[in-house]
Amino acid sequence: MKNRLILLLVALVWGTTFIFQRISTGTMGTFSFIGLRFILGAAAILPLVFLQKKRNNTAAQQPADAKKTHAVAEIPDAPETKETPWPLWLCGCIIGCMLFGGSAFQQQALIYTTAGKAAFITSLYIIAVPLVGLLIGQPLRITHIVGCLLSVCGLYFLAFQNDGQPLNFGDFLTLIGVLFWTLQILFIDRFVRWYPSIYLAEGQFITASVLGFIGVFLTGEPLSAEAIRQTAVPILYAGIMSSGVGYTLQIIGQAKVPPTEATMLMSCEMIFGALSGFLFLNETMTLREFSGCLLMTGGIFLAQLPGRIIWYGRRS
Repeated sequence: MKNRLILLLVALVWGTTFIFQRISTGTMGTFSFIGLRFILGAAAILPLVFLQKKRNNTAAQQPADAKKTHAVAEIPDAPETKETPWPLWLCGCIIGCMLFGGSAFQQQALIYTTAGKAAFITSLYIIAVPLVGLLIGQPLRITHIVGCLLSVCGLYFLAFQNDGQPLNFGDFLTLIGVLFWTLQILFIDRFVRWYPSIYLAEGQFITASVLGFIGVFLTGEPLSAEAIRQTAVPILYAGIMSSGVGYTLQIIGQAKVPPTEATMLMSCEMIFGALSGFLFLNETMTLREFSGCLLMTGGIFLAQLPGRIIWYGRRS
């Protein structure tokens, strides 16, 4: 239960971050914002990285019998297995690339679409994760399917209007970002078995920040002290709360929650995103959109209920 509440808190933090991201589009470019927010996020969790390293060193110095008795209690965050076929730096780079890709498309999309709409379309990964998970042998339950179908209906009401207006350019960019968020969730689910989650969080932030500044250099995007001053509050919130707190809690929460269920919980950010957009940016919601919100909420909670497994995935 604690891990599920952590993921719900992550959804709240991420949902409210949409409004700060949208505000930042008026004063700072996409790559500059990504580079600054994630380097700040990496700095914010650095003390936790050193604390984890200290705990690991302490555990390594304990007698074998003491390790068996106390290792898990002292390091609740420890990986489940000592098998580490991929090095830590590579794991951090992989999820960092996924984080950068999803953030870049999402940030650019917010120039053209609303915070609430971007939040809802981003939640399409609730469908993508179980589908992609089938390819790597993860089981699928009937409640997952019904919940996803109900969520799709909700997304239709939320993303499309009565006049049949298609997705705009911002909505299209957000959809591309869904692929990166999906892969990030699945990679994290694998890597937390090998390494402490805080190490993975630090690695992904550094990678995403470096890629952001590379994007600034390659595109010639302007970055000035005045732009940083004008965007200080969005950068601080996105860097410390969304990046430093949110993404770290995501990795910690996912350590003991199945990826499909973790996706459902974190997708509540769409609701928080729409509500914060309404409260702080005066983004309105029609009756049709509100109905979609209710359908989406029903689908999310339905997918978390126990159900018959209809596909067992690859057997070991």
